Amino acid sequence: MVLCDRFPRIFALETVKDISVAAKMDASSLCASFRRPIRDGVERQQWLDFLHVIDSVNLASSPDRWSCDLNGEGTFRVKDIRLILDDIYLPSLNVETRWVRFVPIKVNVFAWRARLDRLPTRLNLSKRGILTNSITCPICDSSNEDVHHLFFGCSMAQELSSLICRWWDLPWTTMGSFSDWDAWFLSTRLSSKLKSLLEAVFLIMWWLIWSFRNRLLFDEVPPRCSRIFDDIVSCSFNWCSNRCSSCISKEFWYKNHYLISM
Repeated sequence: MVLCDRFPRIFALETVKDISVAAKMDASSLCASFRRPIRDGVERQQWLDFLHVIDSVNLASSPDRWSCDLNGEGTFRVKDIRLILDDIYLPSLNVETRWVRFVPIKVNVFAWRARLDRLPTRLNLSKRGILTNSITCPICDSSNEDVHHLFFGCSMAQELSSLICRWWDLPWTTMGSFSDWDAWFLSTRLSSKLKSLLEAVFLIMWWLIWSFRNRLLFDEVPPRCSRIFDDIVSCSFNWCSNRCSSCISKEFWYKNHYLISM
């Protein structure tokens, strides 16, 4: 921060606004060009702070130059700038990237982007100055639309998650984020293969919620919410059975499905 912004009350007393630090230090007194003496209070405190800063200044006779010491070696490297920018703009996760082999690549990539909050939700578009109208969820219209609300907080997402758990005979608790879902998923007592299939079902649910949301916004005829759970069951069976080394029977996959309806 420049001195005029750091010490505004002292700068207001200066009559030569464009005076340099060198000229100020060469003068008979640092306050010689002030329009009046320094008063007590804020002015006095800023003056004392200013003197403390000036005392540490050692002006050399050589021309001014820029210096960059991001790596502690006194040298400038583009790599150091890149690392700083990556730390600022690239998100970091405490969990490893998940890859589920039972769903297509596009669904895995979609889930990866969702976990990084890189989907064009209304809130994200608004932050980038792209969307200027409503940022509320187009499905429930009860909260701002971000990935956590869309896939966990929205009434549709909560109902679909509850139906999936009833279908799989699993306990369900309300969640608010992917980290909450990860904790719940790790606590489920299923074999490794069944857990992979269950994870695939939830990825497909998130995929179809996003698809429903887009159709709701852009299609002339709004989609029917009553069909989403049926689509989750049928789509997950088709994708998982085609990618599973062992045969998955329809009877196993559709068990208890007829007892569930939205």
